[in-house]
Amino acid sequence: MPARITLITPPSSCKAIENALSRNPDLTSLPLPRPDVLAPEALSQNTGTAEILRIPEVQAAINGHFLVLPCDILSEVPGESLLETWMIHAAGMVGSSALPGGLGVWFPTKGEHSVKGEETNFLMTAQLPPATVSPPSESLRPHLSQLVYSSTTDTLSDITESKRAFPIRHGLIRKHGRIRILTTTRDAHIYLLPYWILDFLNQNPTFESISEDLIGWWAKATWQPGLIPKLSLDHILSPSPEAKNSATDTENTNTNNINLEEDEFMLRNMSTTQTSSFLPTPPTTPSSSSYQNHKPQPQTPIPSFLSYIHPHSPLLLRRIDNPPLLLHASLHIASLPPLSSPLSHPQKTHPTSTIHPRTTISPDTLIGANTTIHQHSIIKNSVVGANCVIGAGARVTKCLLMDEVEVGEKCVLTGAVVGCRARVGKESRLGEGCEVQPGFVVEEGTEGKGEKFMAFEGLDEGEEGEGGEEEDDHDGKMGIGGNHNEG
Repeated sequence: MPARITLITPPSSCKAIENALSRNPDLTSLPLPRPDVLAPEALSQNTGTAEILRIPEVQAAINGHFLVLPCDILSEVPGESLLETWMIHAAGMVGSSALPGGLGVWFPTKGEHSVKGEETNFLMTAQLPPATVSPPSESLRPHLSQLVYSSTTDTLSDITESKRAFPIRHGLIRKHGRIRILTTTRDAHIYLLPYWILDFLNQNPTFESISEDLIGWWAKATWQPGLIPKLSLDHILSPSPEAKNSATDTENTNTNNINLEEDEFMLRNMSTTQTSSFLPTPPTTPSSSSYQNHKPQPQTPIPSFLSYIHPHSPLLLRRIDNPPLLLHASLHIASLPPLSSPLSHPQKTHPTSTIHPRTTISPDTLIGANTTIHQHSIIKNSVVGANCVIGAGARVTKCLLMDEVEVGEKCVLTGAVVGCRARVGKESRLGEGCEVQPGFVVEEGTEGKGEKFMAFEGLDEGEEGEGGEEEDDHDGKMGIGGNHNEG
């Protein structure tokens, strides 16, 4: 069956995405299959990732094992390598279970591509059994492990603050003698998931997040048997069709009975006291119905969830979900030689751009289509989008200028991110960390470092916004966070 690509988006963004897919040359030139756009009415910007997979329209679009990708991922790692790794290793990890497991991707936040203040996750992993045959050099097998615990760093901080320590269960140590703890990695939100995971989500309606809820509880269930009935995994993974079909009708009654019986049976085994008249003597005949009730059932084998920890390597794998990360990734792409990577550009300067001969542009700079750069300007290690205008004598270093940006004469921009259709007035100086909102007009002669220039509508006159002093601009909007000097 041919692969299908489905873009899931809130209805408010559906039209813009469809227009981009049909008109943007970078998207229309992508190889087949063309993606389908799905915009369920129940989906909003605040819907959890696990809740998305429970939406009926989304479940109807999934008819087999599937791959989940975020909208902000940037990766030089070949997708075929991840798919091949999952196909080889995920299905046969736990004993003789025929049901496939899952695979997730994490990447380090420290090293060559580190950005200050980036979000991190807390992971605990266990080693896989050694391979019988040495994997090839390009294989991802050396970087695979079994995920046994996963949470956000905020959750870890809450636990350690309330308990003044991080408790580790004895069951985890008994199951896995050696555990690796990672605190500087981040979840890439790339998941290869088996089809049965949809039943798992439906049986656990409180799950909101794929990363923390779905993957976190799945990983713990592989070494914590008490979670198997609580999460309904015994019904979902049962080989008996009758047990699976009756799981919904009998979930509350049967689960409670099983939990009570299991707890009572375990307490009797753990007791160090002698049997007294207050406790009935356990039956000794195998034919007894009481013995049958307390007879321990074999544990349901839980397929493992594998974690691929991307090593420190020249291959970029990042999530781009804030301006500093966007700037860092853009400058990395600009520094790549042409045709050296799937992310590199065939030419650094678009042939339709107009550049004055007396302009200095470094080789690690990208210039978009129909962009005009006037004389005596200096552009170093930056990305300049399409239809931009850079005035005479401007100096732009390590900046990201999105489409249709105008930079005035003799401006000095260093380490700034300027949004689409924004304008920077002449002789302005924007330093490291400055961000200009799309469409915002920075007044002439403005100076700032580490500040955000954005517009707020609907504020009454005299109200103050967060981040600094406010001034009226020509559009009747409020400029926040800038030191505005009149030119």
